[in-house]
Amino acid sequence: MATHTYDLNEIFATTTKFIDDEMPTIFTNTTPLYKEIMKKKVYVDGGNRLTVPLNFNPTETMGYITGTSADLLNVNTQQNIIPAELDWKYFYSNFSVTLQDLNATADSKRAVVDLVVAKAENTIAAVREFWAKSFYGSANDNPLAINGMADIFAASGTAYAGLLDTDLGVDEVGDKKWLPQIDTTTTTVSYAGIEPMLTKLKTKASLKGNAAKLGYMVSKAAVLSAFKAAQQTQQRFLPAKDLEVGFDGLNVDGVIWYADEFCQGSGSAYYLYIINPDSIKFFHKYGFDGKNSPNDVSGLRLPNQPVMIHQKFYTGNLFCVDRRVNGVFKALNPNA
Repeated sequence: MATHTYDLNEIFATTTKFIDDEMPTIFTNTTPLYKEIMKKKVYVDGGNRLTVPLNFNPTETMGYITGTSADLLNVNTQQNIIPAELDWKYFYSNFSVTLQDLNATADSKRAVVDLVVAKAENTIAAVREFWAKSFYGSANDNPLAINGMADIFAASGTAYAGLLDTDLGVDEVGDKKWLPQIDTTTTTVSYAGIEPMLTKLKTKASLKGNAAKLGYMVSKAAVLSAFKAAQQTQQRFLPAKDLEVGFDGLNVDGVIWYADEFCQGSGSAYYLYIINPDSIKFFHKYGFDGKNSPNDVSGLRLPNQPVMIHQKFYTGNLFCVDRRVNGVFKALNPNA
């Protein structure tokens, strides 16, 4: 009587380790935005919601004094910290091996391992693409989805993280503290059109001590190509490769511009994001950096089906902790 030369549970256990070992590739070989953000992902040890204390109100209990007994000091209490909150978002990935799959596979351990690994690799690739797309999305249409770039860069009057742009007032130059720089009128892809916002954001970053960390820009390739064509005679726009990130880009006034095909854009309304990397973080608990959810299962056979499954769970959300040091153009036309 023939016997199996493999243990399916053992193979699934090995595949689980393979998936965990391959998780770092989800952060390195995807898109520029996704990789940049995941470089600064932050582990959070639970909580009902993701809460960030915003220290946006400078103290008013200070001032010049005479140094005599005639002075009356301001010792009034002041609310300096305002909480911003977002929901945790939950995600799972799953693949299965059916009786039909096994029946069509050569009855050896190597063949079955190849089958399960192929399904695992397909899952890893799908997860990578899912997250990369999600980072540009919004939770407005689907409250279960990540609060992506569309939410972070929402227009005035739309609440983000529980706060309206009017809730935190304005900064020293009159810009709203809880709103990115948003340009909906510039259509021509040119240095002259982009430079004013770029310089302003670099100045804001320098006031926060991050002059060298304005970071990067992302758009669809069509926008970057149009910019290159318009500025090809300008020697200051030199091709650059950020070896740490691993994506080719263009250096514009010290800020690297990357092409990212998941970025929004079509017709005459293409987006260009200008991002301070210290301000946009991915908070997570399960599914990243080797911390697995207790709900993860591998090699579980469904009791009422001839199927064995692998399931992995992820928890986290994208969070912009300082919207004012970022900007976006929303109406660029690379064909103009």
